[in-house]
Amino acid sequence: MLFLVGLGLGKDDLSLSAMDTIRHCDLLFVESYTATLPSGYLERVEAQAGKKAEALARGDLEERAKETVALAKDKNIVILVPGDPLIATTHGILLNEARGQGIQARVVHAPSVFSVVIGESGLDVYKFGPTATIPFWHDNYRPVSFLDLIGRNLEAGQHTLALLDLEQKTARPMRSGEAKQIVVDALRANPKSSITAGTRILLIANAARDDARTLCISIGELDSDAARQQDGKLLTIVFPGKTSFAEEESLSRICAPSDPST
Repeated sequence: MLFLVGLGLGKDDLSLSAMDTIRHCDLLFVESYTATLPSGYLERVEAQAGKKAEALARGDLEERAKETVALAKDKNIVILVPGDPLIATTHGILLNEARGQGIQARVVHAPSVFSVVIGESGLDVYKFGPTATIPFWHDNYRPVSFLDLIGRNLEAGQHTLALLDLEQKTARPMRSGEAKQIVVDALRANPKSSITAGTRILLIANAARDDARTLCISIGELDSDAARQQDGKLLTIVFPGKTSFAEEESLSRICAPSDPST
């Protein structure tokens, strides 16, 4: 049987159901190319389960999905996934492959960046439009479609959750200054965009972890000292659209300057 087990975002997000599943599996795998895990989290899971997890590469879950799933024909295998296994990932491919091979499959869900960041933003989940991804640019790869998507959402009054890319080889999270440069360069290529350097955003770092931080800034302030202090963490950006009175009240609370005396 195949189990896709979500690890959530923080080191305490693993459910009792997930741990029980891990303890009783024959083979334990982990993928970490879709997100990074808190330091020591995997080692803690391995210690509690009494078994080591073998790392899977992207190809094991995409091009070689058939071979990976086939391991579950006569064994119980668990694939650990950061966040939730079926949110913003390609792991649905594994479920379809399992069904095609007549292999039973089960998903153990966990908190994801979608539910946590949207909740922490104080904005109405029902008013979010399609999610955007701000990718790393390379010499022959400089997409600007994310800008069009965010612009369409804003013009429709919708909020946007924008995921910042991970560097493919090292899984290093995109830095805030890198995000600013990519957005600014994309704006130069699309001067008619409704987005500007002054557009208000929320920069949310390491959502659901002990060192989580939310900054209320503009795109132009993504390279500020406060933003750069979050580099190395998993960063997401929320672009607020048209806000209600209740949402503005939430934003004013979240964005209120901290009292240095507390």
